[in-house]
Amino acid sequence: MEAKYFIFMGATLVFIPVASWFGIRYRWAERAIVAAAFFSTSYLIDINLVSMELYRGDTRGFEFGVTDWMIISLIIIMIRSPRWQNRTLELFPPNAAPIMMYMGVALLSAVTAYVGIYSGFGLFKLVRAIAVYWVAYNYLRNEEDLEFFLWILAAIVFMEFILTLKQRATGIYRAQGSTPHSNTLALYINMINMIFMSFVMNDGRKHWRRYVYLAVLGMGTLIVLATFSRGALVMMVGCYGLVIGISLARTPKARKFLMVGIMMLAAIPVAAVVLPSIVHRFLTAPVDAEESRHQANEAAYAMANNHIFGVGINNYSHVINETAYSRFIPFEGDRGIVHNIYLLHACEMGWLGMLVFLVMIGNGMWLGIRQLFSRTDDPPSWMALGIVIGMLSLWIQSLLEWAFRQTYLTVEYFMLAGFLAAMPRVVAATRKQKRKRLIATLLLAQAAQAPRPVAPAST
Repeated sequence: MEAKYFIFMGATLVFIPVASWFGIRYRWAERAIVAAAFFSTSYLIDINLVSMELYRGDTRGFEFGVTDWMIISLIIIMIRSPRWQNRTLELFPPNAAPIMMYMGVALLSAVTAYVGIYSGFGLFKLVRAIAVYWVAYNYLRNEEDLEFFLWILAAIVFMEFILTLKQRATGIYRAQGSTPHSNTLALYINMINMIFMSFVMNDGRKHWRRYVYLAVLGMGTLIVLATFSRGALVMMVGCYGLVIGISLARTPKARKFLMVGIMMLAAIPVAAVVLPSIVHRFLTAPVDAEESRHQANEAAYAMANNHIFGVGINNYSHVINETAYSRFIPFEGDRGIVHNIYLLHACEMGWLGMLVFLVMIGNGMWLGIRQLFSRTDDPPSWMALGIVIGMLSLWIQSLLEWAFRQTYLTVEYFMLAGFLAAMPRVVAATRKQKRKRLIATLLLAQAAQAPRPVAPAST
């Protein structure tokens, strides 16, 4: 085993107990670990245990890294800290049943997989991501936490913007930021963009934050433009339109129409600069890529029809290269992964696996849609709108991508899904706080109006 593995595992054994101790004793340390945990999802520092780097699947080892350090530390803090003694930690958050069903079918597919260890890699990644979901849901309690998470997302966009500028300045045509691919960066940022678009449109409170929201939205938009991802560009424009349309339909206000006008004016010079490059990107896209997608889809259909529980999670790349299924894709260079997340689930986990996957992501989105139907106009509803539309952009584009299985996007999805599931609790906490303020105000008013006792006259 290489020295770097020993160093990393040694650092793990030191960091987790030290960070947990500080987080249990000090609230500032706890908040720092929370910020680091969710920020680190955008800049994964992982090590592959039992690494198989030559494998062309979505996961090539038992990934473990800095994000896991933070998440494990937070779980210990939330269980052990006196600050958390009066807060109920839900072992099974909302949407837990579909998530467990999904994990169950994934496990069945691993039992019958062509290569068990490849499935082990995929299962371990899901466990890591679900831990992020659990922490995100249980930590988000009130609007103060929501605002804190919003700043973390803003910091992520700012960091990716700086990396994008640096890459473009060094001649990289399609920026990829901290991620392994331009499409990954575009999908990752697009989900966050929808959240800030929602706050730009709906937050009418007069404070300096609205300018931060606009700045973050502008940076996020430029990042997606710099990736030249055709699908992400289309989804960005379409989903921006959805957020704007829903925001106007819910509460049509003059300020919102003004914001739309400002954003359209700001978009004109940007479009004038980047539009020629974008058009060139669409016109020069390779035609043979569509043929390879079609061949991969046919192979995936065949695997799904021939195996009840699929060929095994994270096994498609092995099966398409090492078995008779290779006949579907004559050119070996195209035998990577199916660029359709739904068919990828079908071939690796069976049609049942694809169905359970749809139930899991559909129920997760329904949690947010119910929040939109509540007709409230507050930060939780704005966050819910942004996350729902952001997820919609991911799932539509996933018809042509295997994005959900990319570690960056797997972890981001479960993080945002955890936030979304917590929105009803944030609303309840906000209403409770408002009632307390109202009662306190009434009591103060009554005390002010109460007659004061008259001092007896001196003789």
